[in-house]
Amino acid sequence: MSAAYLELAREHAPLFMILAPLIGAALMLVSGPARLSWIVAALVASAGALVAVDFAVRALAGVQPIAVVGVMLHVDGIGAFAAALLAVVAAFAIWAVGATLKDGGGAAAPLSLALMLGANAGWTGALLAGDLGSIIAAVETAWLAAVGVVATNAGRDRAALNGALRMLSLGGIGFALMLLGAGLFARAAGTSSMEALTLAHIRMPGLAGAGAGLMILGLAVKAGVAPLHAWGAAALGRSTSMVTFGVGALGIVGALAVMSRLAGYVMVAPEIGEGIQAALAAIGGVSVVVGSVQAVGARNLLRLTAYAGVSQAGCVLLSLALGSPAGFAASMVQLVAFAAAALALYGGASAGRVQTLAMLDGYAQRAPLASAAITAGALSLMGAPLTIGFLGRWRLVEAGVGAGWWWAAGLVIIASLAGVFYGGRLIERMYFRRANAAYAGEGGVWRVTLAPALIAAIAAIGWGLAPGGLLRAAASASLMLGGISP
Repeated sequence: MSAAYLELAREHAPLFMILAPLIGAALMLVSGPARLSWIVAALVASAGALVAVDFAVRALAGVQPIAVVGVMLHVDGIGAFAAALLAVVAAFAIWAVGATLKDGGGAAAPLSLALMLGANAGWTGALLAGDLGSIIAAVETAWLAAVGVVATNAGRDRAALNGALRMLSLGGIGFALMLLGAGLFARAAGTSSMEALTLAHIRMPGLAGAGAGLMILGLAVKAGVAPLHAWGAAALGRSTSMVTFGVGALGIVGALAVMSRLAGYVMVAPEIGEGIQAALAAIGGVSVVVGSVQAVGARNLLRLTAYAGVSQAGCVLLSLALGSPAGFAASMVQLVAFAAAALALYGGASAGRVQTLAMLDGYAQRAPLASAAITAGALSLMGAPLTIGFLGRWRLVEAGVGAGWWWAAGLVIIASLAGVFYGGRLIERMYFRRANAAYAGEGGVWRVTLAPALIAAIAAIGWGLAPGGLLRAAASASLMLGGISP
């Protein structure tokens, strides 16, 4: 009997990946104490991650794992790959927040965990949705949940509340852009179905191009890419680990993944493909430069990580702008690198409740595992050889040079040189300076809950040593842009 239920769950894995976090979020509201809520949330997220990874492995290997009846979802290679990545990030993030669960107030912890699970369900739903309207609804669900996470953990911190308000206002603009863009694109293509988009005849190319551009611009707001990242530093600069993991890691990875999926559908139309490529290249280039410059000047570790993420997001968009299978594969590798670096840096900061760079002085003596994670994250952002960050940027350079985009290779070099500067500062402070403040991290037994996220982040960054499996999965995902048949 149990084997039959397991097989049923595997057959309907896409639906399970959306429903499990939503059911878990509902349980958070009735589970009582904060610690019990966290345990339930961690178990639900772990189960979702196992199902998502199993589904992605089978889908990308060419097995037909999708039920032919049920809710109308549409699974493609990028959706399967990114949904698995998102589920894994969510699981490690929720386990990690157990170390600092009461930083935002013990009473608010169950609600915050419910919102994190809701955000996970929303981004996953957008990656598996069958039409443009469902994508927009799922994205807004995830975004409003992220705003809620920031607001519930703000306490009396006006800066964090300001960040939540910025997210709410800018997110509303992004929603309007996406809604208008979807309407224009559906009108021009004659359909809003993801399955039909790849074969649709674009009757009004100008209208379709404007619609696709507006949808991508709306998602760019939620991904926090420059120059649309005004909410990022305000929301993350003085936040708790619940916010840094739930928004800085999970939320931005989700938004970039949805952008990647949407770009894969709208760029196949030759009538509008070149225009979308130009828009993605422009936003990506600006994001790389602005994010790198702001990260170099940052004096707050959480802000520095957020700005470095802006630069990394720009590299993802540059990969997408190439519009080729090699470019989409590079974007998937870049997403993995982004997620690993975010878990490493935010997790390392969370271990000692570090905010300013000065608090890193002598950190290696007080928190060696957290320091190792921050070091690994910094090396990945530098694009140091043998790290996943280097692999992602190298694949972008290869694809860019192959397409004659030498300037894209130059931007990658700029991002890496900036990473050497700000990443080197982090390493120098941790290992070559004396501590000037007492260790402020969690001293109890619950601090061990951070270890899985830190170890996993270090291991993922070291994936550059033997990346064969990742490269094959990314290549398979990029070749399944139109969907996986049931």
